[in-house]
Amino acid sequence: MIIDVSGVGGFVEYFFVSHAKVRRYAGAVDGVDLDWVEYVTRKGALKEGTPFFLGSDMRPLEPLTSCFFDMAKRLDAGSLQDYTYDLMDLADFLGQLDPPTDLLSATEDDLVAYRDELMEYQDEPVSAATWMRRRAAINNFYEWAVEDARLLDRRPYHRRKDGKDVLSVSVVNDLDVRHLTYSQWRFLKQVGLRGLLPDERADRSFRGAAPLRNSAAAELAVTTGMRLREFSTLLDIEVGTPRPDGSAALVDLREMAKYKLPRTVEIQHATLREIDFYRRTERAKIVHEAARTLHRHRAELFVVDDINSRQGKLSGVLHGRRRTFTIKDMDVATRRIAVIEGDRGLEPMALFVGRGGRMLSAQRWHQIFEDAHVRALRISKEHKLETVVPRAFKIHDLRHTFAIFMLQLLTELVAEQEAELRRLGGHTAYLADHISRSPQLTVQRLLGHRQATSTMRYLRYIRKTNLLVARAIADWNAQDTTYADYAARLTQGRAA
Repeated sequence: MIIDVSGVGGFVEYFFVSHAKVRRYAGAVDGVDLDWVEYVTRKGALKEGTPFFLGSDMRPLEPLTSCFFDMAKRLDAGSLQDYTYDLMDLADFLGQLDPPTDLLSATEDDLVAYRDELMEYQDEPVSAATWMRRRAAINNFYEWAVEDARLLDRRPYHRRKDGKDVLSVSVVNDLDVRHLTYSQWRFLKQVGLRGLLPDERADRSFRGAAPLRNSAAAELAVTTGMRLREFSTLLDIEVGTPRPDGSAALVDLREMAKYKLPRTVEIQHATLREIDFYRRTERAKIVHEAARTLHRHRAELFVVDDINSRQGKLSGVLHGRRRTFTIKDMDVATRRIAVIEGDRGLEPMALFVGRGGRMLSAQRWHQIFEDAHVRALRISKEHKLETVVPRAFKIHDLRHTFAIFMLQLLTELVAEQEAELRRLGGHTAYLADHISRSPQLTVQRLLGHRQATSTMRYLRYIRKTNLLVARAIADWNAQDTTYADYAARLTQGRAA
């Protein structure tokens, strides 16, 4: 990882702290008596994902190195990586100015020029939302340089009391809501993900891997509203097998949820059955084939030997230490390496697994759904079908689909209950009743939104496309009563 970043001192090598790579590749160095693994995992050591920079003399390059050591105290590895690339890009831009400058010498005009270059002049300008992330990185750096490191007396740009400054831009904070009708969803699932033809026959030319896994994951997303990060990192024991009484499975989300906002997700019986079919077929085959690979990497894995279902805890050995984790509080990194001793060796604890028994990356999931969408478009065109999948599609559209249908169904059910109550001559509901049964608040809870305004965007979208959504709901209800049954239960006094 080498880059020419003139703005921070010329030729730069940059790295990210990786304990796993140290465990895997560290070896003895002549003249150095040091246990590298113990050193990088000692108390107070640099956190996983912390970036550091080396100059041409192989010494830490300042001020970025110290700045990111401080940022690592409060940011996760993903944010640290984003901010690293953002600030290196700024440093590179400053170094190419005439005359060149650096991060600590940059003026307000230099930073405005950087903003204009990104948003107006480069071949592919960035969006306002992308720039606001860059602005956050810039603000973090100069806040550190002024208040913590005291390398500067003040920021190079003035900030008003309302938080606005010359780097601020207007962002239309609205949601591009796309959803699928039932027929569109069915086509994407059966044809795109499972590799069937429109008449449900197998397509012998289909070369997609693990179609049952992919379609089960999509079904889980569209019937729960879970985000990609949430459903893709589930452990198998969190979902379990279908219940004998046909009841839903309750899954507590916390660590994997956005902003770590805890919420409980219901997985319906029909979805549990589809997941179980994948579990007993494709997953069983993958788990069997991965046993040898997992055994070779045993030292790098969290080997679980005790499951406390009542307390929701896992215990085992991780990097030579005895560790116990509460399942809902396990971070993604630990979930990815969690395995258990099975009859045929180590078995992954992840629900959705790929080759080698590991969780699929977000990038791989995006590729799977992109391939499915492209295939669905192609098959629809080749067979000249009236049902055409949307020209644009992302995994997150499944969450939108859940949100829109649930919001519409809940609204209709509450209206029906109110009308029935008035017809029977009963009194209208009290304010507390309205709040507890509010469709907006219920969907806000189901989706894990921090603010009601996020959910209200769906409501505005429904009002604009009422006929389309009503027709879509009719399609869903004609095929599968899961949504209607679920919505009805949510209006029967369940706590919001």
